[in-house]
Parts: sequence; structure tokens; C-alpha cells
Amino acid sequence: MSEEIRSAVGIARAKPDRAAELGALLAGLAERSRSEPGCLQSTIHRNPADPVEFVFYESWQSDADLARHLDQPYMREFLAGRMDYLSEDLDVRQLTPVELAPADDAGADPAAMNQRYLDAYNARDLDAIMAVYAPGAAAVWEPGKTVTGPAHRAAVADFLKRDPRLSAEVRDCYVAGDTATLVIDWQLEVPGSPEMTGTGRGLDVLRRGPDGRWRYLITNPFGSL
Repeated sequence: MSEEIRSAVGIARAKPDRAAELGALLAGLAERSRSEPGCLQSTIHRNPADPVEFVFYESWQSDADLARHLDQPYMREFLAGRMDYLSEDLDVRQLTPVELAPADDAGADPAAMNQRYLDAYNARDLDAIMAVYAPGAAAVWEPGKTVTGPAHRAAVADFLKRDPRLSAEVRDCYVAGDTATLVIDWQLEVPGSPEMTGTGRGLDVLRRGPDGRWRYLITNPFGSL
């Protein structure tokens, strides 16, 4: 459950003559953490304006996973000897996710995401469009070509300038645990671009996140028989 997720952000300030050692040690700890069960994220960053300052971020699936991590021999060894490297003790803050308040039935029904997508698209709301996608999601922009991340956002922003009008209906919806597929019948009208105007049947893949909401993982308007 999402409320079990536990995260921590912290600052480690090294003794000036041990900054390089501390950086290498923290990077090694993060790598080992990522191999542990329940680790969602473990990263180390260095402040370029203050080379002795390191910032770490970790996220764990549950309290039990975090407790097991802290009880690992390598973590106990680091914590016991940390002041050999630090000019002051670790500044660590425990965090929990801030949940989105359900605005509609998108949290329960993945098929409802189709209307959310349409509303955002036809409102030309770029931020709302990108918000329906999961982190790292991919969109098939043309047969055989996918875009993701900043390239995806840029492609959508450029296409919205053509003033497209999209309508779509869910033909089929299949759910298995936290994964769903939607078969979509769509119609697209692009003024002045008859080669882009037409109809089709697409296949979309959605994933339910820790907050209980469905988001698109893959959108493929060319992807269904």
C-alpha cells in the first residue's frame, strides 16, 4: 500500500580532507542498497558549490524493508564509523508520500483515463497531458518510433500547434493486477493536414502507481489489430 512507502533525504558534510573518500563510500552504499528487496530508489548527489556536501535520497516499499536495510552489516559498520568522515553528524529527514486526492474514478477504473486524456488534449493543456503518463512512459509517435521524457513533451507541444481535434472510445479494457490495457477506437482531425487526419485502433498500456492512480505507460495508436 502507498502509505507504507518510507523515504529519507539527508545531508552528509565531509571533513575537507576526506570528501573524496566519503563520496566513493556513499556511492558504494547506494549501489548496494539498490540491490536490496524493497528498495525503490537510492541516489547520491554532490553540491558543486560546496564540494564537501553530499545529499542522499532513498525510498523503500515499507517500514520493514527500511529497517532491514539499516540492520545490514555494511550499514551498521558505516553508521558506527561515520564520524571518521563527517565534519558534523548526518542531517536525515524521514518522508512519506503526499497522496493526490481522488478527483474522479480514474483511481478505480483505468478506462476512465481515456476521458482524462481527451479532456487534456482538447484543452491544449500540455501539463495535464503529460500528467496522465507514468514516469519513463513511452508514446509511439509513428509506426516503429517511440518518444519518451523531454522528447515526448516536445513532440506533443509541437503537435498541439496544429490545433488537432481528437475523439476516442474505449473498445476493450483488460486488467491484471496493477497493469491494464485499453483498446481504443480514435478519430483525429488536423486542420490543413489531411495526411494526419483519419481513424484508427490503438493499444495502450497503463500502470497503477503507489498512489492508486492509473497512468499511461505506453500509448500506441497504431498498436492493435
